[in-house]
Amino acid sequence: MRIGFDVRPFLKRETGVGIYCRNLLSHLAQIDRANEYFLFSSSLKDKFSPQKIPPFPNKEFHHFRFPVRLINLFWYRLSWPPLDYFFKTNLDLAHSPTPLILPTKGKKIVTVYDLFFLDFPLLTDRETRKNFTVRIKDSLLKADGVIAISEFTRNQLLERFPLDEKKVKTIYLGLDPEFHTEVSAAEEEEVRKKFSLPPSFIFFVGAMEPRKNLLRLIEALKITHEKHQKTPLVIVGREGLDYRNLEKKISQLKLQDWVRMMGYLPDEEVKIFYRLASVFAFPSLCEGFGLPVIEAMARGLPVATSKTSALPEVGQDAALYFHPEDPEDIADKLIQALEDEELRQTLKERGKKRALDFDWHTTAAETLSFYEQLFRK
Repeated sequence: MRIGFDVRPFLKRETGVGIYCRNLLSHLAQIDRANEYFLFSSSLKDKFSPQKIPPFPNKEFHHFRFPVRLINLFWYRLSWPPLDYFFKTNLDLAHSPTPLILPTKGKKIVTVYDLFFLDFPLLTDRETRKNFTVRIKDSLLKADGVIAISEFTRNQLLERFPLDEKKVKTIYLGLDPEFHTEVSAAEEEEVRKKFSLPPSFIFFVGAMEPRKNLLRLIEALKITHEKHQKTPLVIVGREGLDYRNLEKKISQLKLQDWVRMMGYLPDEEVKIFYRLASVFAFPSLCEGFGLPVIEAMARGLPVATSKTSALPEVGQDAALYFHPEDPEDIADKLIQALEDEELRQTLKERGKKRALDFDWHTTAAETLSFYEQLFRK
């Protein structure tokens, strides 16, 4: 097969979609020695790092000096030019890591993470509203195959769109095996000193976007301080649309000394933060999977997360669950995770066991099998 893939999501700093792209392709490169991969990237300002190109034995990679928005305009509105054109060959299949198909003469596959942009359009960015909200139905109907990253997302797709259930396949995300490796006390202490981390803290990883519901986490922190000893909150992730609102909320509740927003950090350091924290808080309004929850579990960190969307499916009995729109409930679960040592130990053991159910090798193998299934049709 000649397989086309849009690698722009991991051109720069990686969050959700970029992490999926990088890991899926790097593991496909390990297991697929037969097919050809045609990797497309474009940006007027940024250049794709050669170190990030997946090491496929049969590949063709092109980075074009075209603005991302210009490419999106042509692809999403005009369905032109086909991805095949950029490689001067006919592709058998093109996989878009977003819900919008890539124009191609071959089969079309999309990955759908969740439908947050339909449920909470005002909490998404303008580009998402302009493209995804308006075009997803047409894209899904034209796609030959749809990958959902959880049963929750698959069920949403089948409930909302007139899709043949045979073309929608659930393939879970994986987990970097590094999360299962032990970290030395010296490494932990080095990171603790570097960032002046306190002996105990509540931890969150993710972009500072409205969907992550951090404003209510801040409110819950205030309640936690009133009912329990004062524990700091450390937030790691890129500054998103909610950053200024978070600053304002922290100031209003006089929590400036208790909340640290540290921005984006390398994976190597984030992995050690999971080891140093006391509890992982993930109050997201909607997740198609919730990879940070599994990362925290793999590191032996007790997790308190939302009882909505795919989070209970992914976490099962290895987490505490709260209603994400109720700061009191969030605070109660955080206090339980901080105070109850027996509960903490149970969550650690269950979490480590649950995290073993996810690996990128399986994700890649199931995705390749789906490619082959669609190609044979």
